[in-house]
This record gives sequence, C-alpha cells and structure tokens, in this order.
Amino acid sequence: MSVVAIVGRPNVGKSSLFNRLVGKKLAIVEDIPGVTRDRLYAETEWDGKRFYLVDTGGIEPASPHPFQDAIRRQVEIALKECDVVIFLLDGKEGVTAGDEAIAEMLRRSSKPVVVAMNKIDNPKREDNVLDAYSLGFPLVMGISVEHGINMGDLLDAVASSLPDDEPVEDDEGAIRFSIVGRPNVGKSSLFNRLIGEERAVVSPIPGTTRDTVDVDFQWNQLKFRIMDTAGLRRKSRVDDSLEYYSVVRTLKAIDRSHVALLLMDASEMLTEQDKRLMLHVEERGKGLVIGVNKWDLLTPSEDLGDRIRDRIRDELPTLSYAPMVFLSAKTGRGIQKVPELIARAYNNRLRRLKTADLNRLLRDTLQFERMPGDGKGRYLKIYYVTQADMAPPTFIFFVNHRELADRSFTRRLEKLIRSMGDFEGTPIRIWFRNKEDQSQ
Repeated sequence: MSVVAIVGRPNVGKSSLFNRLVGKKLAIVEDIPGVTRDRLYAETEWDGKRFYLVDTGGIEPASPHPFQDAIRRQVEIALKECDVVIFLLDGKEGVTAGDEAIAEMLRRSSKPVVVAMNKIDNPKREDNVLDAYSLGFPLVMGISVEHGINMGDLLDAVASSLPDDEPVEDDEGAIRFSIVGRPNVGKSSLFNRLIGEERAVVSPIPGTTRDTVDVDFQWNQLKFRIMDTAGLRRKSRVDDSLEYYSVVRTLKAIDRSHVALLLMDASEMLTEQDKRLMLHVEERGKGLVIGVNKWDLLTPSEDLGDRIRDRIRDELPTLSYAPMVFLSAKTGRGIQKVPELIARAYNNRLRRLKTADLNRLLRDTLQFERMPGDGKGRYLKIYYVTQADMAPPTFIFFVNHRELADRSFTRRLEKLIRSMGDFEGTPIRIWFRNKEDQSQ
C-alpha cells in the first residue's frame, strides 16, 4: 500500500488531522508545540484506495527546541519513504518563514504535495489560503480539522495523487512468505539458513535489519520467495527515524505475502507485540506459521514442546489453526520443517469445498443443533451455504436474521468447516447474509 505523510510546523494541528482522518484517537493532541516527536501510523481508506497515514513530529527551522534536529530527520525520511505529502499550515498565522523553509524541502523531494491551510473556520482567514499558493504547489485548500470542514475534499486530493495499485508480482508461481517478529529473535539467521548463504546481515543488536530483502529459493521442486523484515517494536519504543519506517515496511511485506512466519524467541514468547502481529496477519487473511526459535538455549524435557504448544493455544485460541515449528536457526534444528509448513499453509489457503458438501453439513449436523436466538422467540435459520472465495477461504451462510449469529456460533461453524478439509495454517472467513439480500 501507499504511504501518506502529514508534515508541517509544530502546533498546526497535524495530530488532530491524523486522528480525524483515521477516526481514532491514536495520536496525542495537545496545544503544546513539539508534543509529537515520533511518528504514528494507521491504515485508512478513501475512494477505494487504502494507504498508511503517518503523523510526523513538527519541524521548526532555526528553532532552539532540543528535538528539532531529530524531528527534521524524521520528516526528511518521511519524504523519502512516502508517496504523497499533506503539508499542513496554520490559518491563523498564515504563511510563515518556517513554512517557506519546509516548502523548499518538499519541492526538493519531488513528491506530490497537498497543501492544507488549517483553522479556516472564519471568512476573515480565507485570504490566507490564497497566500499559500506562494509556496509553489498547485493543490491548496482551506480546512478546519476541529470542525471537520473540507475533510472530504482533502482526502479526494490525496487519493487522486496516490499512485495506482502495484501490479500483481510476476513471481512465476513462487510461494511468497515473510519472516516477521520482534527484533533479535533470529529472523535474519533463519533467513540465511533457508537460502543457504549469508545474504542478510546477522547481528545480536536489535534492529539490524532496516529494509526487507527478497530472495528466491527452491525446496523439493517448490519455488519460494522469502522476505526478511525488520523487527517490530512497540510503538512507544520506535524512536529512531529509520526504525520507524521499518514498521511500515514490515506491514507492507505481510501485504505482499501469501504466508507469514511469525518468529518468537523461545525464552521470551507471546509478548503483546507477538500477539498483535499474529492477529494482524490473520486480519489480512494471510497464512500463518508460528516459529519458536533458539530452542537450543532451553533446558530439554520430554513434554517441553507440548507445554509450549498448549500455552500458545490457551492464550490465542482463535489462532489454533496455525502450525508450530520448534527450531534453532543457529544449529539448524527443525529448519527443514519450515518450507513444508509454509507450503501447506499456502495450499490450504487456496482450498475450496464443494457446495453440495457444505449443504450436507447443514442437513446432517446443524439441523440437530440449537440455533442462537434473541430470547423473544426468534431463532436463526440457515437456508444454505456456499464458498464465495479463496485466499483466504470465505463462506457465506444465507439466513433469516443475520444479527442472531453470535460469535460463539460463528466459532462453532468454523470448527465444523475445518473438520471437512485441511485448513491448517489459513484463516477462514464466515459471513452471514439475509436470504433476501442474496441478489445484492
């Protein structure tokens, strides 16, 4: 997906704009210059185009503020990495010398720029919008983040400036998978083990890998394209200007993948970051394999693997479909299982069940179960079911009242569907549609 960065001087409303556009309180909004020192990001969509929106720290040329050098570097890297820039100005102050200095940086970047003059909620300030054309950018508009004025026009301008969606990669049938996880869990070491050469830098220092590196290799006559990625840290710890964009690159690598291998450190498993990342993979509809690395550092016992497997299943029951592999990238233990599990997850993600078999499930199993109801005499009735899509497998149940289908019943249906075929390693989507809506 594309990346859109919001830049501008401190205290012009960048964090408020970020929150308004993504619809969530994700950035600190405070009327103090320099509050946002690190970037925050979120995924959003407008006019059918999805993109990552990035909030950057304010930049004030020639300011004595101790964070200005770091903030300037962040903005420079944002310009290097993004596809479109929203240049936010303060409509109360009009164009300042600081804005002109930032505009010079933006012109050097050659990136599409949408100039938004904020706080234009008073007709007396509309002349300031005209002054913004002096900065040399053709797309200029007045907005009010606080009152939501012209937000749609701003997003229209951003969407029209975004590049077209990237074409589907010509991978000649290769299975694309990414190795993701926190820093220093052994991703680069595993990467090198799989491809059989030292293509990625291996270092015990967290955050060594900044970019994704794509390499093709073969295993048992199967073609793979492997993407090593930078480690994901908690947002509160993403304080390095280069490291921030490694997060966005990791998310984009997942988007490009068929399957993600989530690698964890056997001595520090199931951190909140691990869980969030696995749930992100599932949300994206990608195949998932869980790798527990540094197995050689644990004290061996007969049931160690079972205990770890049970713990992961207990803490993440919705991801129980994901196969696990216990390995050591250092010694090579378990490495041979990784391509096998990746390939299985890839194939199962493309699995299709026959409509006749699905409806036999209704006839032979569900008709004997108690359907969920609303406590007022209404009960869910399923008329028929069909598989609407693959990658991931998606099933639509046509019913009388879809609002009656609760989460526990949906989980029950997923379990039944998984019993009909091998769906190990892939999420399953289940949707309910009222029978009268089937023509829509």
